[in-house]
Amino acid sequence: MAIASALSAAAGAYLNAKFSISTDLSALYQHRAWTHLLGQRIAQLDDTPTIYKMLQQVVEEEKQGSAEALWFEGKTWTYSQLKDLVDRFAALLHAKEIKPGDFVGVFTTNSPEMVVTIYALSKLGAVAALLNTNLRDDTFAHCLDVSGSKAIISTPDLSPFVTSDMPHIAINISSFDDISVGTTELVTTTELHQFSPLRLTAAKRSLSDLSVLIYTSGTTGKPKACAIRNIATLVTSTPLTVDVNNRSKYYPLRTYSCLPLFHGTAFFTGICYCVGNAGTLCLRRKFSASQFWKDVHESRATRILYIGELCRYLLATPPSPYDRDHECIVAHGNGLREEIWERFRERFGVPEIREFYRSTEGVAKFDNFGEGAWGAGKIGFAGPIRRFLDDDVFIVKYDRATEMPYRDPQTGFCTKSKLGEEGEAIGRVRNRDSLAEYLHNEEATEKKLLRDVFQKGDLFQRTGDLVIQDHSGWIKFQDRVGDTFRWKGENVSAGEVRDHICRNPSVQDAVVYGVKLNGYDGQAGAAGITLDDPSTETEFMASLYRELKKKGVPSYALPRLVRLTEKVATGVTFKQAKGELAKKGWDPRVDSNGDKLYWLNGSSYEKLDTISWSSIETGQAKL
Repeated sequence: MAIASALSAAAGAYLNAKFSISTDLSALYQHRAWTHLLGQRIAQLDDTPTIYKMLQQVVEEEKQGSAEALWFEGKTWTYSQLKDLVDRFAALLHAKEIKPGDFVGVFTTNSPEMVVTIYALSKLGAVAALLNTNLRDDTFAHCLDVSGSKAIISTPDLSPFVTSDMPHIAINISSFDDISVGTTELVTTTELHQFSPLRLTAAKRSLSDLSVLIYTSGTTGKPKACAIRNIATLVTSTPLTVDVNNRSKYYPLRTYSCLPLFHGTAFFTGICYCVGNAGTLCLRRKFSASQFWKDVHESRATRILYIGELCRYLLATPPSPYDRDHECIVAHGNGLREEIWERFRERFGVPEIREFYRSTEGVAKFDNFGEGAWGAGKIGFAGPIRRFLDDDVFIVKYDRATEMPYRDPQTGFCTKSKLGEEGEAIGRVRNRDSLAEYLHNEEATEKKLLRDVFQKGDLFQRTGDLVIQDHSGWIKFQDRVGDTFRWKGENVSAGEVRDHICRNPSVQDAVVYGVKLNGYDGQAGAAGITLDDPSTETEFMASLYRELKKKGVPSYALPRLVRLTEKVATGVTFKQAKGELAKKGWDPRVDSNGDKLYWLNGSSYEKLDTISWSSIETGQAKL
């Protein structure tokens, strides 16, 4: 009997290890428990399912008004104090006739002012159009036009860059000293205290009503406004089962973020998840590698938000007394590369890395939560049980020739990728009313949708990302498809950058694409350019950086490498031309082939010589 029991236990252990049974069952349980919590949250918020209502609930129903809601540069605000500021600012905006459904541009640096603005607009039922603070001139105006914003709210530091005739308010609670805003209306705590926090009730809204706009470059063209519905803020605010099951370890929640709040990662996992867990959002204006861990120490943050590039910058800093002198136990983000995963964990003493895969507007998702090294560089895991039961996210075979998911010529349906085979991740759309769409851009929304995928009438959304699931069940990001590539945590539209370059009268033609460089996360932008008159090379390159910035190209989208070439494959499609150029290398000793090579060194393009190429090749150049 004892031998039989031992053999049975051994067989069970073997099957569990081989087929990841316990891992799959645990994940299924956690998802079911989380779904139950989400249902409870929706019921509790009833006819006001907004982030403001969650803020109100923390104070009035959970009686946690004295808990810290916000930390910023050594100052703190309790939930009661934050709600008071929010209510007063909402009353001020209401007096300016901001109504439910109105769009308002929010052009603000990471600050308490930005947090107050987002909550205040939520109380009014208005939609905060979260503008990328890198945008200028034409692109800035385009983003405002897309939203149809009724007004714009900025912080004083960004007021000079607001190039619009619409009503403009600058808000300064305490974060900006001695910054003039000229003739722009300035709202300070003095003005806020002229408005009662009690007279105005929160606007009634629905789950499908819009909450915020988050701009994304999409696959082509100018930035598109991703319309985020209230349901998305509730989903991302709902406590994760892994946190709820170990409250003594993970609560009280204190999340540190130097990522911009106009970015989906910081908005959803920062603002939304913190208020949904009565946690503290610890903010910094912008990323500083040298001050990062000091901030984490001083803010007493228990988790940090990251993108892969951020982690690489932190590892490049000299050792600091703060490297391990902190309370952080979780790093939560996306894009942490396999080769630095364990180095990051070990150097900074952060035991748990939670890598997630999402897009701002996407329904497909993967998660890799763990403390071991076996999942390094992976975005998710699914064993046989989960693969059999999952009916929402699939990896389908991809046809690089058509840049579309492959369809079986006999059935017309898509085909699931085999284990170890590259494929595009797609997510099932169960309710079109809850889908985050591109505002006023039905064509762009439709381009991401796939119909009749596995059967007639089904509907899926493309991610535009190629992934591979290996035979053990781990899922790894492989590449992006089409004309978009990722750099510094942002999607760069090759088509938009090319359009800006081609507007220069000296340019005959241009192509833009991403280049993978050793030691750098994502793909660096590269441009192949043909000039009308090659003799204008010096003048053109000397002004290229300035001209692109003037046209509103964000810093992260500027080409890091430029190739001046005699001809850009005339007579063929743009993609084919890009493919030919992408095959060429950048080592000036062997890859110039008569072309003139340049690189972006700070704020100017300089000739790419062997010394500069060596610094890039070894990952030392600050691209």
